[in-house]
Amino acid sequence: MNNAARERILRAGAAIMHVKGFQGTGLAEVLAAAHAPKGSFYHYFPSKEAFGLAVLAHFEEGLGAMGQEVLALPGLSAQARLDALVERFREFFAGRGYTLGCPIGKLAQEMGDLSEAFQQHLAARPTPLTRIMAAIIAQGQAEGDFDPGLEAEEAARFLAGAWQGALIRMKVERGPGPLTLFTRYAKRLLATSGETPTP
Repeated sequence: MNNAARERILRAGAAIMHVKGFQGTGLAEVLAAAHAPKGSFYHYFPSKEAFGLAVLAHFEEGLGAMGQEVLALPGLSAQARLDALVERFREFFAGRGYTLGCPIGKLAQEMGDLSEAFQQHLAARPTPLTRIMAAIIAQGQAEGDFDPGLEAEEAARFLAGAWQGALIRMKVERGPGPLTLFTRYAKRLLATSGETPTP
């Protein structure tokens, strides 16, 4: 199998699907964007659903890699690391006029109740954002800045859900305000009782 051709199709499909969603993405459009021959799609993917799942995994891998970069930044407190994570996202969305939200959230909203395969994939594991935030929360607890009574993964799941809502508002407002608001209140919710988190 030509992995380079498969990767081109996958990347082209991911870019289109991020904008148009799963059902709005046509296979002919994907193949044209990937400069792949017509009819070659099913050589690499058994169905459009399988392709969508591969795109979902592609998005998860990219988000996970970006999160690991933030977690590897040296010398940052947990609060500063949360700021750095949000800033990475803000830069990405700003470069696109705040018109694109989270591609994983977009696919979850669209396909979570239409495709059993998508639902199972999405429900089977914590999202990359949940894992990243859980690591940041655990660091903050170890540093004494975040509430030690919180269960890190549970709190991370809550914040990941709030983040999805912030991205929806960001698209509506066409600006970074909801991301700033998310960061401010995430820190307040995580802070050790009596501590005032860094703005």
